[in-house]
Amino acid sequence: MEPTRQANGAPPPAEPASELLPSGGAPAPTPRRRALTQRPLFWVALVALIALAVPLFVGRAVRGHAAEAPAVRIPLPAFALTDQRGQRFGLEQLRGRVWIANFIFTTCPTVCPKLTQRMKEIEQQGRDLGDALHLVTFTVDPENDTPEVLAAYAASQKLPLERWTFLTGPLDQIESTILKGFKIAMGKQETSPGIFSIFHGERLVLVDQEGVIRGYYEANDEGIPAILRDAGALVKQR
Repeated sequence: MEPTRQANGAPPPAEPASELLPSGGAPAPTPRRRALTQRPLFWVALVALIALAVPLFVGRAVRGHAAEAPAVRIPLPAFALTDQRGQRFGLEQLRGRVWIANFIFTTCPTVCPKLTQRMKEIEQQGRDLGDALHLVTFTVDPENDTPEVLAAYAASQKLPLERWTFLTGPLDQIESTILKGFKIAMGKQETSPGIFSIFHGERLVLVDQEGVIRGYYEANDEGIPAILRDAGALVKQR
């Protein structure tokens, strides 16, 4: 639309630039600003500033989402038990590796097969960590779970013993390691005269390269990804 003209035919005087606002509400660029944006050096400096700022912003975002090592720290007392080969195996042989422990007995008909299956999932999903991650299963029924029994159990489950160790030993040493060291419950209770049932804790335990407990996890769909994430964070700290 053509602007209204004055009686003498001239267009009305322009309003001061500071009072003119475009439809978006932002102030109109001043002559000085227009002159600045027309200089090539201005755009070179702006591009350089953006190039410096973007990596800083992205780096902060990545660090903000990176997995952090768990804060739990419970030193595990030294132990030396017997593995499925009949050889001495304990905390010293595990030093330098992140490892995950669980607690079962081979004749358990209920929860133990499920715990073993969950540990198999951890082994399969954690293969990208290589030898830096090891699995250890402690029997809570060492009177029956001899090294030969444990070896047969591992073979029946097709478990990779190069990345997974089964441990047994004298009952007093097993109890000391599990009860006092891991703070995991275990024992027998008489369900009827002369008949005992074995009970034990069902949580998985994450231990770092120095033999320090770093967390307890449920063996479920939430706990498995969590323990793998935290194990990976511990491995990458080295």
